[in-house]
Amino acid sequence: MKKCLITLFFVTTLVGCQNQEQPEEQTEIPDGASNQNNSNNEKNNEVPDLNQESNNVEQEKQEFKTHSIEGDEEVYLSVEEVTENLGGDYEYNSTDKSLTLEIEGREFYFVYEVPVMEVDGVYIPSDEITLKEIDGDPYVSKEFIEQGLETEYTYEEEEELLSFTWEDEVIDAWASTGQTEVDISSLSVSEMIEYLSFLQEPIENASVSTVESHLPGAPRIYRNGYHEGIDWYGYSTGTEITTDTPIRAMADGVVVRVDADFDDYPSHEIRNEDLDVAGEVGYTPEYILDRLRGKQVWVQYEDGVMSRFAHLDSIPEELELGQKVDEETVIGYVGNSGTSGAVDDDGSGLHLHQDLLIYGELFWEPYSLEEAHDILSQLFR
Repeated sequence: MKKCLITLFFVTTLVGCQNQEQPEEQTEIPDGASNQNNSNNEKNNEVPDLNQESNNVEQEKQEFKTHSIEGDEEVYLSVEEVTENLGGDYEYNSTDKSLTLEIEGREFYFVYEVPVMEVDGVYIPSDEITLKEIDGDPYVSKEFIEQGLETEYTYEEEEELLSFTWEDEVIDAWASTGQTEVDISSLSVSEMIEYLSFLQEPIENASVSTVESHLPGAPRIYRNGYHEGIDWYGYSTGTEITTDTPIRAMADGVVVRVDADFDDYPSHEIRNEDLDVAGEVGYTPEYILDRLRGKQVWVQYEDGVMSRFAHLDSIPEELELGQKVDEETVIGYVGNSGTSGAVDDDGSGLHLHQDLLIYGELFWEPYSLEEAHDILSQLFR
């Protein structure tokens, strides 16, 4: 196409120069000849619509075979096929059961059976996109095309075929997260305190625990891992905590996960199977860690900040995915879901576990345990 344009420009320029070199002659031209010449000139001046040809190239119809899983009403697409056809790339960690998927500069992150989609470090309110495994390979639910790639599709159930038109205009129109990533490792303690200063404490009149095992980075030997967040227990935070204790959203944000239909571990045997896997691999895989957090609500705030509220006992019926919240909104009540106390149903171990992330990274990772406690105690005092 570029070669055609260059050739056309060269010929036009050459003819123009030759015309300028011709001496002007006043010659009478018969009316009929004039009309014929004008007609020829119009034909010669017709230039192919290069934009139309380009659009035809850029608009490509994509077709994918869909896949089903027994007992699951959803249908899925092969991640390998999607990235191969759309020119993307992916990395699947079979131990964590986590997927990093990159298409046209947009990065998606999923964890097996976790109903949340992360896009460029920001969490999007969608519980219809899930990651599954089929024969050890990653598959995403078909809604990824519409909600992740923002492209309408056609699904033919009988033919088990999904199709859509993939074009540059769709990519150009992709909605931006509207946020600029920050390198948290470059922030000093005081800068991190300032960065998170808009957050209020999640439990009224509660202060940050000074117990080391309640703080980020503390070892969790029972699952070969470490503590990713903050624990708010009644005995260490200066306030009474029961299953009637409300948890507030802390700031203006959007609810991006609501475990309204959560099912806890039915027995110690099933829970121990997950812990055995952690023992075998030497750390807690992502998908198991999510189960151990129990019933959860996640809230996305400004500047890439996101909070996971875990081990909840209950969630208000009116709380919805995508709902806007503020520091007064009750998003749940303290519980012990995901813990051994929940399996025993004895009410033991009631506490709120809370993780704070910035563009998908745990805020405390660049800091020492002492520095992390300093940040939290300055934020919630």
